[in-house]
Amino acid sequence: MVPQTVVELAEISQYLWCDSIPKQNVLFNGSVDPRKAQQLYMERKALQYGIAENLSGLPGVANYVYALCGAKLAIAQEILVNGSSGGTVIPGGGGFGVREYFAFTTTNATSIAFPDAVNATLLYASRSGMDVGAIITSGTPTGNQVLWTTSTGTLTVASTVPFLANEFIRILVK
Repeated sequence: MVPQTVVELAEISQYLWCDSIPKQNVLFNGSVDPRKAQQLYMERKALQYGIAENLSGLPGVANYVYALCGAKLAIAQEILVNGSSGGTVIPGGGGFGVREYFAFTTTNATSIAFPDAVNATLLYASRSGMDVGAIITSGTPTGNQVLWTTSTGTLTVASTVPFLANEFIRILVK
């Protein structure tokens, strides 16, 4: 592949990686290579320097940068060739405003506050790695339900299933 085309594909792939890595970190417990976008940026800049200085060995560097595009290569080629959007991309990531918080509970408590999540919408909650039941925003939780009080950032469980000592609670909010 022509080195200049590889540079264009790498620029597009870099933005695509910047968009997907934060989502993987929040929704899928991390990514295989969280520095992929930075690595692609550094190697792309080296290739651009080599092109500008007319250095030898450019095909090898171009092949390496091409390989670094990885799973985003097909979408990058689609965007480059056809000009399609390839989806919504937030430069620098962003994860669409989804935030993760966690805390440890005290014995027999039925609620736990997340002050940084005040006025946020609860998307997901887990207790010791197990998904909770339905998320309700009013009333009293029963069984595996949880009550989310947006105004205080408080998660409440049913009184019949209070928290254990140092139980790990994780929430995702938007």
